[in-house]
Amino acid sequence: MPLGSILLAFAWTALQGEVTLGNFLTGYAVGFAILAMLDRGGVVPSSVARRTLDALRLIAYFMRELMYANFKVAADVFRRDRIAPAVVAVPLDVKSDEEILLLSMLINITPGSVTIDLSDDRKTLYVHVMHVEDVEETRRNIKAGFEQRVRVLFGSADG
Repeated sequence: MPLGSILLAFAWTALQGEVTLGNFLTGYAVGFAILAMLDRGGVVPSSVARRTLDALRLIAYFMRELMYANFKVAADVFRRDRIAPAVVAVPLDVKSDEEILLLSMLINITPGSVTIDLSDDRKTLYVHVMHVEDVEETRRNIKAGFEQRVRVLFGSADG
């Protein structure tokens, strides 16, 4: 559990004298580094390190996808003939409310895609995508990209 890193992040923020997201994230990173160094003595469970690394991998993947999507949307806007919107039904492997929410948020804040609905049985997510050449490929990209990383982060898939 990353409780130790969170407590150290609050302590770091308090020592900085200014409560900002940047100070908190820096404190979390410093706290995690300190606790990771103490891991050799069994102080930090390896699951904390693994989950933190999974979160960092998800963030890195999201940042890469965000940059790519921004360039793609800009190019699509300039070349209007390339825009081919579609609604794609994505069958879900994620089950919990938290997993579905995070997946939906990642899709929504990536330019060119918007989650528009969740089926009543919570097994299908409907996503409006600005440019679709192949529905199956789009579906596979969402599942192998964001969904797989969300599953790994929440421990419902192997990393």
